[in-house]
Amino acid sequence: MKSFLIKEELIRTMSLESIITQLSYLGILLLMIANGVISFPSSQILYIIAGYFASIGKLNFLLILIFGAVGNTIGNIILYEISRRKGLHYITKWKMFPEKEIRKVQIAFNKKGSWFLFIGKLLPAIKVFVPIPAGLAKMHRGLYLFIISVSSFIWAGIFTGIGFVFGKSANFFNIYAPVLLIVAFVVVWIFYRYMNSEEVIKEVEGLKRK
Repeated sequence: MKSFLIKEELIRTMSLESIITQLSYLGILLLMIANGVISFPSSQILYIIAGYFASIGKLNFLLILIFGAVGNTIGNIILYEISRRKGLHYITKWKMFPEKEIRKVQIAFNKKGSWFLFIGKLLPAIKVFVPIPAGLAKMHRGLYLFIISVSSFIWAGIFTGIGFVFGKSANFFNIYAPVLLIVAFVVVWIFYRYMNSEEVIKEVEGLKRK
């Protein structure tokens, strides 16, 4: 099973590498638009590969950040607008975003507002959901655009920098993940604990009964 997962990950990495090689910045833009809407492909792997290409002179580091952040922002705007106009039930029909998790993020967003949107966009697992509650709450479009674009640029910078320094190895996370986890542990722990707190779970159950 482990061997199969490794092979599958390598295939995905090679596919992303091929697209980036052939389409350059346009490929990064299009892939990150898709990531912003459906959370696929993995932005972490994409940026690490692109960062590696920057380190060997095939791509420009700053242009990777610009095209990647713009693409992700466009994708997140699309998801925001769909959520705003169509509502939660339409989103859950996609079968990509579990309703219970969306509800948790929605409650946290309603309580914490803009700060949750910004921090949540920088946390794995949560970042894919944050445009949805923002859309459902009809958050001001200008404020939403500003927060999403800034956080998307920061996210791009982190993982492109990792690829630039450490290369595109698929084994990177197995080697350096402990260091990254220690750095991010406090913030992630606080958010995930709150997201699964009794307070939030009760509100989720209350929303289901309505």
